[in-house]
Amino acid sequence: MCDEEVAAFVGDNGSNMCKTGFAGNDAPLAVIPSIFERSRHQGVMVSMGQKNSYVGDGAQSKRGTITHDTTLQK
Repeated sequence: MCDEEVAAFVGDNGSNMCKTGFAGNDAPLAVIPSIFERSRHQGVMVSMGQKNSYVGDGAQSKRGTITHDTTLQK
């Protein structure tokens, strides 16, 4: 039938970090902070070329200018 190997995708949504990869690998393929940031002024910032929300590293770079939310802990 099929000679290809199929690896299971693994996702770990921790309270501080999200890690993803494939079963059997020694290390995750991606590791990002579990942070979700949203604009204090929804819609206003979008018209100024900014997003309504940011995730992971993008959220950390916007700290202090937007509202911090650790949604995985709620």
